[in-house]
Amino acid sequence: MSKSKRFPYVLTNQAVLPDDALPFLSLKLSRENETEEVLGLVDSGATINVLPYQVGLKLSSVWEN
Repeated sequence: MSKSKRFPYVLTNQAVLPDDALPFLSLKLSRENETEEVLGLVDSGATINVLPYQVGLKLSSVWEN
């Protein structure tokens, strides 16, 4: 299966070969007056979305709610 060129493929710290690269998309997340730029993994087959805890904290999210 050939990899799409629509998103940049990045080697992560667990990648061994160039074929192990994963597609990432640059995102700018905002909440109230906070903004955070992050990389998000493109997973077209995902059924859920996950926001890392540390990113939520930087955006002043209250996880207990």
